[in-house]
Amino acid sequence: MTDRLAWLVRRARNPPRLRLLTNTGAALDPGTIAALRAAVPTLSVQLMYGLTECKRTTIMPPDGDLVRPGSSGRALPGTEVFVIDAEGTRLPPGEVGQFVVRGPHVMAGYWRRPELTAERFPRAEGLFPELRTGDYGRLDEDGYLYFTGRRDDLYKERGFRVSATEVEAAARRVEGVTDAAVLTPGPRTGGRAVLTAVTGLDPSDVLDGMRGFIEEYKIPRRCVPVAALPTNSNGKVDRRALADLADVSVSTNRKE
Repeated sequence: MTDRLAWLVRRARNPPRLRLLTNTGAALDPGTIAALRAAVPTLSVQLMYGLTECKRTTIMPPDGDLVRPGSSGRALPGTEVFVIDAEGTRLPPGEVGQFVVRGPHVMAGYWRRPELTAERFPRAEGLFPELRTGDYGRLDEDGYLYFTGRRDDLYKERGFRVSATEVEAAARRVEGVTDAAVLTPGPRTGGRAVLTAVTGLDPSDVLDGMRGFIEEYKIPRRCVPVAALPTNSNGKVDRRALADLADVSVSTNRKE
């Protein structure tokens, strides 16, 4: 939705009178933030991280992303955020794992879903429930949170963990690409990630253009140009429809 807002703002006859834009949930694409700032010179951006189960969790000062690019801020007063590995062990700063939130605003659980509640809201030392968010990322030495991706957004590529969100953001930064989405490895993709992009470029040029934005191992081996990304009723990319549209079985192969 923020991408759509940036599209509308760029095409407005007169710049809208906006003072502050806030965001919570998945991290905003830096390209989208830059486009909004360029279109509305008076605009400040205040990034946050949160979920329905606990609402706001971390918050940046206005325009704090200019100092710490990619961060969604530090934990609110009275809220604890930390990172765990697959076994539930806390990880040190800089290591990527699952975010856990603990505080008085974390909800008690899901209505009539005891098994899911036990999985997502374990209690530590009889205090507030802690929320295992299903979101992944890291904290830096100063406690600033950096969102990598959601549980279903992460996949393995050549033995490394990759975030589809990060790959999509890198593709959008390539000149000539207006939007992009990643189909994660599965039967429809031959077990490898496939990038779909709305572009007039040659697929190999899109992949080559992503170098310098992300590490080599994160660049998908195939790119499929499409006329538009299909969306569902919530305005989010319909990946099942996208897989049909992209016809990944005949998509362009990247040179190995």
